[in-house]
Amino acid sequence: MISRPGALLAQARPETDARFEKLAKEFYPRAKQEGALVVYTVWDVDHIRALTDAFSKRFPGITTSYWQATRSEVTTRTLTEYQGNQASVDVILTEAPLVLHNAGATEPYATVQASSLFVHDATAPVVSLQIQALAYNTKKMKREEAPQSWEDVTNPKYKGIVALDDPMRAGPLSSMLAAFKDEWKDDARWANFIRGLKSLNVTIHKSTSAMFRLVVAGEYSIIMPSLFHDVVRERGLGSPIDFVRGAEPVVSPQQAAIYAKAPHPTAGKLFAEWLISPAGQAAIDALGRASARKGFKSKTSIENGWGPKAKPVVVANKAYIEDARKWLDTTVKPVWEN
Repeated sequence: MISRPGALLAQARPETDARFEKLAKEFYPRAKQEGALVVYTVWDVDHIRALTDAFSKRFPGITTSYWQATRSEVTTRTLTEYQGNQASVDVILTEAPLVLHNAGATEPYATVQASSLFVHDATAPVVSLQIQALAYNTKKMKREEAPQSWEDVTNPKYKGIVALDDPMRAGPLSSMLAAFKDEWKDDARWANFIRGLKSLNVTIHKSTSAMFRLVVAGEYSIIMPSLFHDVVRERGLGSPIDFVRGAEPVVSPQQAAIYAKAPHPTAGKLFAEWLISPAGQAAIDALGRASARKGFKSKTSIENGWGPKAKPVVVANKAYIEDARKWLDTTVKPVWEN
């Protein structure tokens, strides 16, 4: 576990949220009395350092520390400590902490800023979104030649030119399939979509970043799917990449769950609320991660990409979130392999 002094690494924007400011006035004295904040996270080390440093700058007197690992490692450690009745951590910053919540290891906490979020979960505040986009190489095809929707990717004319994520690896495409199964509520349509992807007869990839580089280089014309922040960054660098607005954004919530036996519960809740506040979202945005907040001005925001009326498709399939491997083996594999 690593402790660090507060040092503002992301400049907060001037906007404020009255609900957050009111709560901060109530929580900060108690959080300062608790004196510390412990975070377990799957986020990159430099990202969690930047966030805890910015939080410490905003709320001095609260010593911050963190432990970074994979999602399975964070989940296992948290469950083990909970079962051992250990007051060890305050916030678990990860994707879809449903397993922890179902085990009783996290305390339900509904943010006061819920109405400002694209996705609200009363069990754990959503602080960022991983946004999937359908992208293509602009040197390989014109906008009108590109697929106009996610399902359009399965058109036979795109056979052999799609960089396709492995649907069985519990990666972005896997989570997309779980989201579409809930969204469409049409098993025949869903199965036909999977069969259509299989009929493209392309090599499947096990790294989203690697296949994105191949599309940018022109090895493929289309990437299924890409991460929106990658598209925004590469377009800014002048790379021949764009995305299809007709393919709605598919989002995986990144959440800040409050540990049920937190030694510093008020500091944990204050940190979660700060992450959602305009200043916290600015710090998250500075890391290249997408904002979870409506109306937040950012190149990587849903509104910037798809407009203010965009309605994201949320990855919220409980069976997939609880056990992705089991869900894929029992639900996707029979269709994909046959």
